[in-house]
Amino acid sequence: MLGLTYEDICAKIKETKGFTDQELELKVKEKIDKLSGLISKEGAVHIIANECGINLADELRRRGVKINRVMAGMKNVNLLGKVLRIYEVHSFSKQGREGKVGSFLIGDETGTIRIVLWDTQHLQYMEQGQLQEGTIVKIINSMARQNQQNPQYMELHLGTMSQLILNPPGETVTVIERPVPSGPSLQKKKIHELQEGDTNVQLFGTIVQLFEPKFYDACTQCNKKIVQGQCQEHGAVIPKPVPLLNFYFDDGTSNIRAVAFRDQVLQLTGIDEATLLPFRENISLFEPYKQQLLGKQLLLTGRVTKNEMFQRMEFFVQRVEEPNPEHLAEDLVKEAPQL
Repeated sequence: MLGLTYEDICAKIKETKGFTDQELELKVKEKIDKLSGLISKEGAVHIIANECGINLADELRRRGVKINRVMAGMKNVNLLGKVLRIYEVHSFSKQGREGKVGSFLIGDETGTIRIVLWDTQHLQYMEQGQLQEGTIVKIINSMARQNQQNPQYMELHLGTMSQLILNPPGETVTVIERPVPSGPSLQKKKIHELQEGDTNVQLFGTIVQLFEPKFYDACTQCNKKIVQGQCQEHGAVIPKPVPLLNFYFDDGTSNIRAVAFRDQVLQLTGIDEATLLPFRENISLFEPYKQQLLGKQLLLTGRVTKNEMFQRMEFFVQRVEEPNPEHLAEDLVKEAPQL
């Protein structure tokens, strides 16, 4: 059965019936011999599973498929994987319909696959920063398609009837080390080169001005901002505080106002959430961290947006990294004028 390997089915039979490896191997051999060798061992173990009353279709739905078993056209695909790379959320307008689409890459021990999100609630996980590299995701009821630009690659598309579960309890995923498809290429730019709409941009610069962290109340279910304890989608909920941090970033060519949310705030400050939350009631606690951050050089990856209220470009931070001196030196050599 597509999605369940010979080993998967054997494991289920042994779990259900208590057979030993030797007993099951003997039954498989007997089945092949009985049918004069006209079936494979995979076919034989399918028959044995059916004879044991094991519903392999239910088992497939429960376990999900492995990435290397996904084929174009498959419907109701369930799958478990670990997030390897997160791409951008883009707005689109097509045939009079406006919407957003986002994607990210996941992997398991068999391969990697791009996940494409269309539903607004799923996209909130990306826009609000809940989806991070390393997050384990369980995908239910998705559709497999070929990538339009590269048909050799498969994608899983999630719609309104699909489920996207982050870090499901008790689930682990092993990912074999392999090159990760690059997706949209990383653009290393200077601040004066930035343009509205730039995505996956990396800047190297210095924090030259830092504002006090702010917090807003978010729904624990969808992570959207709530007002007076009410979520637009889920009604009355217990709010959770979400931090955001504004600062100015300068690289010598210009500067830009940058904003970081949640995990990126924790990366910038180097502190955990339990330490950060008291700042909401006593902002003076932030002062020592502010002094440490001013003048700090960092690599920031993110996208450029337009603040319509103030008519200025801003940088939405999606990743924070400490610069590697050797890599910076290499970049400086490349940028140096040739004599």
